[in-house]
Amino acid sequence: MSVNRFDIMPSLLCAPTEALTPADAPAARPVTVIVDIVNDWATASGRVQPILDSRASDSIQGPTLLRIGMPEGDNGQEALSSLVAARPDGFVLSRCGGVTDIQKFDVMLRVAEAENGLVAGSLAILAEIGALPAFFLSAEAIGGASERLKGLIFDGAALAKVTASPANGATAGGPGAPALFARAATVLKAAQAGLPRYELLTEVPLLPEEFRAIRDVSRADGFSGVIARNTAQLAALASG
Repeated sequence: MSVNRFDIMPSLLCAPTEALTPADAPAARPVTVIVDIVNDWATASGRVQPILDSRASDSIQGPTLLRIGMPEGDNGQEALSSLVAARPDGFVLSRCGGVTDIQKFDVMLRVAEAENGLVAGSLAILAEIGALPAFFLSAEAIGGASERLKGLIFDGAALAKVTASPANGATAGGPGAPALFARAATVLKAAQAGLPRYELLTEVPLLPEEFRAIRDVSRADGFSGVIARNTAQLAALASG
C-alpha cells in the first residue's frame, strides 16, 4: 500500500454516506477522499468497509483516508485495528496536539498493521490541527515525529471555536490574532519539516468565487492547497 500519493489535490472531506461517489465531482486530478467518522469512529468499521471496497473496485487512483480521534487504551487499539482491517490508505488524526500525539498514534498504527498483516509504516498520517492550541505554542519540530506523517491540515473553524476569535474577516475586518498566528505557525512548522500543509474550508455556505478566493489566499500564505468539505465545494474550486 503506497504512502507516496498524498500530494494529490484537491481533497474532499465527506461523511460516509457522501463518500460513495466522490469521483463524480469535477477535478483535474484524482480526488483524495477523507471519510469523516470522527464522531463515532470506534464503531464505524462496518460502514467504511463498503466505501473502501467500492473505491478499490472502481480503480480510483486517489487515496482514501479515515478521519478519527486519538485512540485511547485497549479499546481504542482494538477499534483502530478494526479500521485498519478495512485497508484505508491512512488516517487523518483530528485534534492533534503535537509531536507526542503523532508518535503515540504511530505506535498504535504499527500494532494494528502487525495484527492485520500489513507492512510496518504502510499507513499514512495527516495531522489535523486547530482544536488544541498546544500544537501552535510548542517549540517542538514535527519533522522527526513519524516517517508516516505526510502533512498537516489546518482547521481554522476549530481554532476559532476554542479561542472565541474570528477565523475570517466577516466581523473583524480580517482574521483574528490567534488565527493569524496559527496559520503562520502551521506553514512554518510544515515547511521546516518539508511537509505539505492544507487548509480545511469552512462549512459556511459561500459562492464559488468566494471559495476560489479563499483557496488563492491559502496558497499565497504558503499552504499547499485547501480541503473541501463536500462535493459542491470541490466542484466550485474545480470550476476556475
